[in-house]
Amino acid sequence: MKQSSVFDLFDGQEIARPICSSPVVNVTLEQMDLCGSSYPEAFSHPTQMANLAESAHTLAGFEGIRLPFDLCIEAEALGCGIKPPGRETPPSVVKPAFENFDSLKMPPEIFSRGRFGGVFEAAAGLRKKYEKSVPIYGGITGPFSLAGHLWGANKLLKGTIKNPDTVKNVLKSVGEFNIIYANRLLDAGCHFIVLIDPAASGDLISEKTFQTFLLPVYQEIHKRILGKTILHICGNTNKLLRLIAETGFEGFSFEGPTVSAETARETIGKKMILIGNIPTKTLLMETAENVVRDAEAAMRGGVDLLAPACGVALQTPLANLKAMAQAVHLK
Repeated sequence: MKQSSVFDLFDGQEIARPICSSPVVNVTLEQMDLCGSSYPEAFSHPTQMANLAESAHTLAGFEGIRLPFDLCIEAEALGCGIKPPGRETPPSVVKPAFENFDSLKMPPEIFSRGRFGGVFEAAAGLRKKYEKSVPIYGGITGPFSLAGHLWGANKLLKGTIKNPDTVKNVLKSVGEFNIIYANRLLDAGCHFIVLIDPAASGDLISEKTFQTFLLPVYQEIHKRILGKTILHICGNTNKLLRLIAETGFEGFSFEGPTVSAETARETIGKKMILIGNIPTKTLLMETAENVVRDAEAAMRGGVDLLAPACGVALQTPLANLKAMAQAVHLK
């Protein structure tokens, strides 16, 4: 099988054109109906997870496969209260696992708990099927978001002011868990890691908070993950771009239109591969022609991998995802 050009891009080679390859979740109700795998079973069953994940490639034409589909796998296994998923709703954290700030102690059997095994099995099956012809992205919950799940988001944010040293230690220990899980995903078959940290958005934290609490943790995670890593942060990251460029991560996936491709490229330069940033609203509510319009604007602005800005709504027309995939061939 021919190797995907995505690997060339991450190896520092020049590519002829941008590629439509998404490290965020790309699942719609139409895909579920067409591929025969759907939520909620696909959140845990390895065969259904793999079938639904690859439908972004087989049905929409994306040059990439992303799994799993939610940000609760780690929190669930570590003791958080979880609201179960439905066909149109992902699982969600409803109760933190811990009351007091203590360093996270990872149980030795942690990866035999919860849904980890299903993710590893799905990744292994996809790797065997596609080898390196299609990149497989393994998503993990970033340190700030996972800490928010485990101790409560409000408590974590207040802790950055009232107990800064304690929060630094907490984030360091969560980062250690991120590293171990990421490397297990790579061993299982994923080609790239996607560190998804929505709570690190500039809508929620200041530039100083990012620099003080997250930048050192991100840099350590990058240093010790045994593969290429993409950072995804939702929302307005304009004021954080300068610091994001210093994380060491190979790629940055960002939201649009809040952050323009031009601004991201101007600030980050060539330090990172830029990924995004077709607005969720455009994909969900507008025409295929408008999707192509936004895709062309993103490519002109400097994105390397064309992708949804922050995942896609389940009701998104499959035709709009296909239009985005085809847009790279019009350039």
